[in-house]
Amino acid sequence: MTRCRCGGRLALDKSHISEARRFACLATTRLLWKCCLCGHSLWLDQDTTPEELQAPAEAEAKPVASI
Repeated sequence: MTRCRCGGRLALDKSHISEARRFACLATTRLLWKCCLCGHSLWLDQDTTPEELQAPAEAEAKPVASI
């Protein structure tokens, strides 16, 4: 299981997936992984999972701009 820089667990953002389904672009959208502890986010292509990242430093979550 990949963790955020704060030590929290990264989980898929279900609301992001729901919006992608709503706009019929789920097959092409990037996945948004959110830290369950601090809320920071990590964007990954669908063919990449956090576990596939080689170094923990590469999995450092960054804030996502709010709308």
